[in-house]
Amino acid sequence: YLTSGPILAAVLEGMHAIAVVRKMCGNTLPAKAEPGTIRGDFATTSPIVANELKRAVRNLIHASSDAREAEHEINYWFNEEEIHSYSLTDEEAMF
Repeated sequence: YLTSGPILAAVLEGMHAIAVVRKMCGNTLPAKAEPGTIRGDFATTSPIVANELKRAVRNLIHASSDAREAEHEINYWFNEEEIHSYSLTDEEAMF
């Protein structure tokens, strides 16, 4: 499924980034994903459909489950020159 069309790969950082991104993504089973999450609002498949078609549930989005997995995936998808850092204008005052 990953090779079925274009993808957007991104690296996000911040306080509790993994937990926040996973919450934004929603449950990996689209039927259990809350409205307002990416999967809840945009997923178009279900385990029932996948079983009928004898394929895996097509997952709309991926998010690393922990820091170790994130590091592995970042190293797989990006080289050092492709990772950029920036600061928000109010970051110095807040942190």
